[in-house]
Amino acid sequence: MIAAAMRVMWLSLLRDRAALVMAFVLPTVIFAIFAAIFSGAIGDRIRIHLGLADLARTATTQRLVTALQAEPSLRVERLDVPDAEAAFRAVRRGEVDVALVLRGDLAAGGKGADQPVLLIESPSRALATPIALGQLQRALNDALPDVVLARIVADVERSGKIGPDERAFLDEAFAEQRAKKEPFSFARLVETRTTASGQGNDRVSYYAGAITAVFLLFAAMQGALSLVDEREGGLADRLAAGPGGLPVIVIGKFLFLLGQGVVQAGLIFSAAALLHGVDITGHWVGWLVTSGLVSAMAAGLALAACALSATRQQAHLAATFGVLLLSAVGGSMVPRFLMPPWLQQAGWLTPNAWAIEAYQAALSEGAAAALPAWGVLAFLTVAGLGLAVGIVGRRRG
Repeated sequence: MIAAAMRVMWLSLLRDRAALVMAFVLPTVIFAIFAAIFSGAIGDRIRIHLGLADLARTATTQRLVTALQAEPSLRVERLDVPDAEAAFRAVRRGEVDVALVLRGDLAAGGKGADQPVLLIESPSRALATPIALGQLQRALNDALPDVVLARIVADVERSGKIGPDERAFLDEAFAEQRAKKEPFSFARLVETRTTASGQGNDRVSYYAGAITAVFLLFAAMQGALSLVDEREGGLADRLAAGPGGLPVIVIGKFLFLLGQGVVQAGLIFSAAALLHGVDITGHWVGWLVTSGLVSAMAAGLALAACALSATRQQAHLAATFGVLLLSAVGGSMVPRFLMPPWLQQAGWLTPNAWAIEAYQAALSEGAAAALPAWGVLAFLTVAGLGLAVGIVGRRRG
């Protein structure tokens, strides 16, 4: 009976070409789209469109323009505008995300040196403002440290702590340092290290796990809807008269959905490897165990939800709104670290968060690190499948 239930589900899927495409082609396509969007929308791959207008045209502003144009995380467009108002209109029309207007000499004591840089932002692209400010500060520290220090020294001079002679000496020292092209000490203040393994695209591997979790839940819910269809069509009564009754049918459906989920996970990670260089060869055992547990979890919860549903409409709502809600809170759509703290903690109540955690741990640190997440997924599998078997058995009784 278990094999027969699996064969019936496979034949039903095979006859419905649209469902077959949605089960095995759509997950890969959606992953490719999400990976392309999110891998370029976080971290050092954000490239805002920066409008740059050099109205002052001094030696210091030209050095800053050169530094900003060399920054790979910015798409710099020189604005040929007569004044700041024209740059303002360019931002308002959406021609650039944010604009920097260099309206005075950056050097201390230069013309318009009090606030020589004007930043024009748009509320509809608020994220561009802190990025532009951060890159501006970085360019000043890396390419114009003498200018930055000279402005600090000018502030100290105005306080009366140093005199004109000391100021002239420091300015000369800064000029010599710049002429030698030696970095200032504060430019070497920070060392950056990453937890990336270097064996593949770790950023995209996150989204591979996230998309796998949400699609396996959707696919399992669609497959488990057959429980409701069989009950409403009267077929369940005839199946209950067979060997083992309806619980055996549920187990057969569970095994089919488990196998289908592993295949879907394999397709998604294959696309991640081909398109983005994600490497799972070093942890393929961990990936296989994780994919099996995530598939089993999705199948168990889907069967339990459909067994609990009194009508197909209830099951359909669980398959759409329920899965979407779990996926949103669990981090399958937006990384949880971008959410408010309380919502990050609430994410641990969703299966998606544990699925993502299992993939991340298994592919980065190995099986030992994934054991807690595997335990949660196994518990959800047993609980879901046990609930589904118990409900259909009780209804028959």
